[in-house]
Amino acid sequence: MVFIINKMKFLRNIFAFLLIPAICAAGYTLVKKFLYFTASAGSLYISFWIGILCYIVFQIVFYKPMRTYVFGHELSHAIAGILSGAKIKKFKVGAESGGVVLTKDNIWITLAPYFFPIYTIAIVGIYVLLGWFADIKQFYSYYLFLIGFSISFHIALTMRVLSIEQPDLKIFGTFFSYIAILAVNIMVFTLIASFAFVDGIDIKDVCLHAYDNILKIYKFLYTGVLEI
Repeated sequence: MVFIINKMKFLRNIFAFLLIPAICAAGYTLVKKFLYFTASAGSLYISFWIGILCYIVFQIVFYKPMRTYVFGHELSHAIAGILSGAKIKKFKVGAESGGVVLTKDNIWITLAPYFFPIYTIAIVGIYVLLGWFADIKQFYSYYLFLIGFSISFHIALTMRVLSIEQPDLKIFGTFFSYIAILAVNIMVFTLIASFAFVDGIDIKDVCLHAYDNILKIYKFLYTGVLEI
């Protein structure tokens, strides 16, 4: 049994290692597209950047809203569990830590809080939902501000949490978990960007360019290996 577990961990680490070039290529594509788009848009999306800056200042000057983060963290576990068919047996939120006990577990449930910025997703969902029933374009700048603020909140506090030893990451292997977190975050942030900047970020275009860059980098590596 121990041999099988160690073998699975080894195979996951190999798979994660082989994914690194793809993650670099996809991340490069997203960042390049995003920076080019926002730079060419001028001040149109300035409220997004103001939102990011405001959270950074808020955390440095005032405090880290850890209880709010912990609630979102545990709620992400719970929602992922419910979507996976699990039942919630216990849900606890404290000032610095919390916990949720579910009837089943998998990688999706375990790493969900690191995959999904739950407050940003809620903001996007509410705005899109309201947009179906009313014209809310006049609130678009506030919408971008909240997206920037919540993304900054998610990234800053997730990095803080990951800097501390996390039992979640050990379940499927720390190295594999970090690679999975990076990969899924790129996909999630691409999706969020397509909803936030509907006139500038085309998810299909980003995916096609990412796919092309991924093929190029693996082709380059493959050619290099053959020449050794």
